[in-house]
Amino acid sequence: MAGGSDVRVGQMLILLAILGTAGGWNYHRNALIDDAVPRPYRGYSDEELQQLMSAYQEEVDIQMAHYRKSGGANQLKVQGGGLLEEQIDEFERVQRVSQRRKERAYKVTDNQILVEQLAKEQIARDRDRPFYKLVFRRVTTF
Repeated sequence: MAGGSDVRVGQMLILLAILGTAGGWNYHRNALIDDAVPRPYRGYSDEELQQLMSAYQEEVDIQMAHYRKSGGANQLKVQGGGLLEEQIDEFERVQRVSQRRKERAYKVTDNQILVEQLAKEQIARDRDRPFYKLVFRRVTTF
């Protein structure tokens, strides 16, 4: 009987060695994949990330208020009548108002995208906290 348990122990050790090697290889492979994902805010501390997020969100709110004020239906409505020169001036006015409104919309969108990127960075960090979750995910994800 002692010989049979030695074989089982040997088999268990071989199985553990195989699992350990496969887990280590998988951890390394997933670490390379994680590092290849572009995360521009990876180097920022949690506090800096939160400050950036708050600042950009505040900027989005301010810009959104300006955007809403900047091109109501009355400002974009073309005033009819008048001479040809007055009509051309009116057309140019509406074009300027429309262009300013588009520029403000682009600024709002750009900052909203930055806020979303910062939120994604926070989610990525939270997903792997505490550290054992990172290790477990990298070892077991195929």
